[in-house]
Amino acid sequence: MIKKVFIDADIILDVALAREKFWESSKLVLSLAENSSLLGFTSSIVISNIYYVLRKAGGDKNARQFINKMTKFITILPVDHSDVVNALESKFKDFEDALQHFASLKNRCDYIVTRNTEDYKHSSIEAIQPGELINLFKEKIESR
Repeated sequence: MIKKVFIDADIILDVALAREKFWESSKLVLSLAENSSLLGFTSSIVISNIYYVLRKAGGDKNARQFINKMTKFITILPVDHSDVVNALESKFKDFEDALQHFASLKNRCDYIVTRNTEDYKHSSIEAIQPGELINLFKEKIESR
């Protein structure tokens, strides 16, 4: 059964900015979504944050091109009124992480992949590191 995975901003930015220490595992996560081994999701908030960072790093055109490529294999989830209300009432310390959690929950994601798993300690969805996700899909990666 194909898993639904919410991909946090840090994973996407690792790839977009070629962050040396994290690039390889984060690229594998995005490759799993691109090759339809998993269903990849992120939120409209993540997209906005990614655009902001990438525009500062390499300009508007490059930021838009990267995001456009991503939208071919990652579904963008909306964050709506109920997500905001739930986030405000939650035990999450980081409001943005709470918003991601509730958007993921509403869309029945199986995992949240992030390098900041501690930020999701109040999540009812398992938050895992990129390496943990890769291990779950090891057979599919090795068969490519």
